Amino acid sequence: MQITIQMVVNDENGETTCEDIIKLDKSSDTLSGIGLSLEDSKDLLKSLQNNIVNYQAQVYTNMHTACPHCDKKRRIKGNHTIQYRTLFGIVTIPSRRVYRCECEDENTKTVSILTDWLSEHNAPELQYIETKWASLMSYGMTADLLKDILPIGDALNSSTIRNHLHKVAKRQEKELAVKPSTIDGSPHDWEQLPKPGKPINVGIDGGYVRNWHEKNTNFEVIIGKSFSKDVSTKRFGMVQILEAEPRKRLLSVLVEQGMQANQQISFLSDGADNVRNLQYDMYPESSHILDWFHVTMRLTVLNQYAKGVINTDPELGAIVQKDLESIKWYLWHGN
Repeated sequence: MQITIQMVVNDENGETTCEDIIKLDKSSDTLSGIGLSLEDSKDLLKSLQNNIVNYQAQVYTNMHTACPHCDKKRRIKGNHTIQYRTLFGIVTIPSRRVYRCECEDENTKTVSILTDWLSEHNAPELQYIETKWASLMSYGMTADLLKDILPIGDALNSSTIRNHLHKVAKRQEKELAVKPSTIDGSPHDWEQLPKPGKPINVGIDGGYVRNWHEKNTNFEVIIGKSFSKDVSTKRFGMVQILEAEPRKRLLSVLVEQGMQANQQISFLSDGADNVRNLQYDMYPESSHILDWFHVTMRLTVLNQYAKGVINTDPELGAIVQKDLESIKWYLWHGN
């Protein structure tokens, strides 16, 4: 059997256009012929995306060919094409360049109509998926996986993924730069604020990563997770020696979660000076807790010491072990 999939468009004027998107030859005799195959879905999404984007571009071009100020028709200088990269393939779009009207106060004599419409040639959803997956796996694996399940184009490679991730990261850095690095107001003002939500807990720790370019050296990365019962979880990270405003980064995460100046916040860390100073400088009224993993790690070492004492002085060793058990119990119950 032959199946034809069409795109039907009802425009603002009430006119309807119908266009064939793809034709599929399907057989019910084999298991592989049931439903859409992966290649069928890729072809369908690619064809549909191409038709939708080109139709939208044509509508936008027709609406903006005239001067935006006096509505006078502008002369056409020429036509060219631009490529728009999407999750469902690279779309080639006809683009029109026109002469500016005399009433337009601009430095350039001509303008490409689609410049404002497509400020970037990479779709936001494509950049989002690339960035999200590349943060969870290698750039090469991200490129291979995207090409396996989406009609994204054979030109995609690890270098492209890396460049797009860095571009998104730089954009986020610029957005972070406009945010404050300290809490506004004074304790007297904070008391007048509405009752805050549930307490926010922030787990923060540091670790060392080997330098890719200089294999014999390491650099420290500080990462953390902020969570509460009534807000979504946020994660953050920074390279200690490169981050100019670490307090601003942490504060921006908490502000996005709806933190108020009178909010209850508990920081859990290993007690290292670098992470504790970051917490104290930003939110002096918070409580700071040594996290249980690092507490038990230290107690484990002391227990090994107590076992050694038992071999030489059983009575003293038993006293040490009993005291360690008491310490563990007191700490677990908040004392």
